[in-house]
Amino acid sequence: MTVRANKPAFNVREKLKELDYSHLPYEKVQPGGVVQMQSKYWQHSGAGNESETSSSSYQPTNFVITIYPKFADSLIRITTNPNTKNNGGSNYHNLVIYRSIDDGPFEYSVDSSTSNGLVTYRFNGLSLYYDNVPLDFFDKPNTTGKVQYKVYHRNSGGNYTVRVGENGAYEYMSATEIRQGFLEDAE
Repeated sequence: MTVRANKPAFNVREKLKELDYSHLPYEKVQPGGVVQMQSKYWQHSGAGNESETSSSSYQPTNFVITIYPKFADSLIRITTNPNTKNNGGSNYHNLVIYRSIDDGPFEYSVDSSTSNGLVTYRFNGLSLYYDNVPLDFFDKPNTTGKVQYKVYHRNSGGNYTVRVGENGAYEYMSATEIRQGFLEDAE
């Protein structure tokens, strides 16, 4: 006995056009994949993005980025490359990234026993030195609320001026959310 089954014809190309590939649901992002990226650019003329200090305690700069993580267990990568100026020679210029959660106070986001921050450098014998300093930092804020990261800096001796940011320079800061954990079977 012969059995015949008939299926309605369809156009594969038309069916593919019906699918929404412009937005992948956040839950479908694989572990290690980028969920979102926030970026901010400074292109000020004048001194709009400069932050100078002669303090030996950490002082805030204008470099700040905000992200709202989609998952509490996400890893956040913060990247910036601000210009710096050292006006003096024998002490250190320290840069670090502070974090604020849900508009709370900005707090030191690296191991608090590390007083020298993420970057420490000095140039002996120079009275004035300009440079740019890459900062690349990973954090796990464990929240889906508002998270802000801000660059702070200081000099170790307090007897000369250091600056983060340069007038008219093209500078940026970004925060990238990276998915962690395992995806459950969608079936």
